Amino acid sequence: MLYSLAFLKDSVAAAGTALLLGAAAMSNQQDPAAASAPLDSGRGASSSTLAQDEPRTIEVVAKRFEFEPARIEVTEGERIKLVVRSGDGVHGVQIKKFKVEKKVPRGGDPITIEFVASTAGEFPILCSEYCGDGHEDMKGMLVVAAKSK
Repeated sequence: MLYSLAFLKDSVAAAGTALLLGAAAMSNQQDPAAASAPLDSGRGASSSTLAQDEPRTIEVVAKRFEFEPARIEVTEGERIKLVVRSGDGVHGVQIKKFKVEKKVPRGGDPITIEFVASTAGEFPILCSEYCGDGHEDMKGMLVVAAKSK
C-alpha cells in the first residue's frame, strides 16, 4: 500500500510537470471536453477562443518542504486552475498578489484554486500553514509572462 501511494504521488507530480511543459503525453489526465475542443469545429468558434473560455489546469503537489512543480509559467490574462494535493501533511498555498490563500489538507484530497493571472511579473508561492522546521524554505514561483501585443 505504501509503495502504491508513493507511485501515485510521483505520478501526480509528473503529470503537473508535463502539463506545465505542454506535453501531450499526459492527455489521459486532461478534461475530455478540453482535450477535444480544438478539434470541434462545429461550434463556430476557433480553437483559440475555446481555449480562452476554459482555465488552464495545473496540478501541484505540496510536500515537505517544496511545491512540485516549483516554478509555474503562465501568460498575463490567462485563467488558471491550480489543483493542489498534499504529499504528506497539512500545507497551504498563498500567492499574495492574486489574493490566493487556501489550506491543503493531509490525505491527498485535492483543493482547487482558480484565478486570473492579471499582472505580469514573478510572484512567490508560499506555504501558508506551518508544516515543520523547513516551512520557511517551502517556496515556489509563479512567473506571469507579459501578453504579446
